[in-house]
Amino acid sequence: MKKGVNLWAFPERLSLREIVEVSKKYGFQGIELCVGEEGDFSLHLPPARWESMRAEVSDGGLEIRSIASGLWWKYNLVSSDEKVAIKAKDVGKKLIEIAHFVGARSVLVIPGYVNIPWEPQAEVVSYDFAWERAISTLQELALFAQGTEVLLGVENVWNKFLLSPLEFRQFIDEINHPQVRVHLDTGNMLPFGYPEQWIHILGNRIVAVHVKDFKVAVGNIHGFCLPLEGDVNWPRVMEALKAINYDDYLIAEFIPPYRYHREALLMNLSANLDCLLKMA
Repeated sequence: MKKGVNLWAFPERLSLREIVEVSKKYGFQGIELCVGEEGDFSLHLPPARWESMRAEVSDGGLEIRSIASGLWWKYNLVSSDEKVAIKAKDVGKKLIEIAHFVGARSVLVIPGYVNIPWEPQAEVVSYDFAWERAISTLQELALFAQGTEVLLGVENVWNKFLLSPLEFRQFIDEINHPQVRVHLDTGNMLPFGYPEQWIHILGNRIVAVHVKDFKVAVGNIHGFCLPLEGDVNWPRVMEALKAINYDDYLIAEFIPPYRYHREALLMNLSANLDCLLKMA
């Protein structure tokens, strides 16, 4: 397995060159780009710019492993508002194109939400409606991705949707497309499940893994922490990944940088990931 890191772990305003240099310094082999609507990694950049990023990262000895985006929360893929749902689908198509330009293996997909726990004023979508719309939309996105090698990795998130590994497995199997897989997050199911069980049940459907931990006693979004700092049973998780022959990236994600030292978090993340790899 390889060590990867999501761009949200870096201080803001670092150039791509600096991100690559710091990543390599601490032993990361790949990065997960986070695409937004503005800034250096804007959805609206021309293809040539994304291709130059691919070359810049490659020249620095790293690779762009995957593409993520917070826009999936802004634009709900299963929204009952047709305009929002269409916009979300368009975002998905753009992310697939970007992944193709930069040579990323997969795009992280949030399959829509019934509601967002930390935003109670967000729309509430009927669960059965969300199920049907998510399946049809992901089938459409998969058809759009055909002709590229880009996979769609559906992530388990706090979206009050797809709440068990059995349901998640059924969801992926109903989509029934080889380019739609699972982007597993080891910390997100801790309030209601066990990541090692999810890994066993989802098996080779898993295309990428986010590694973060969670403190169950905190119980809210502030409970997320570095691997080995929370309640994830890492020996069992690594044993489960080994059992399904997972040999891709462990991507550290959703851990903001420390306030007073821009590199300390990355140094600690790298050391903790080394500990996990030794368990495999």
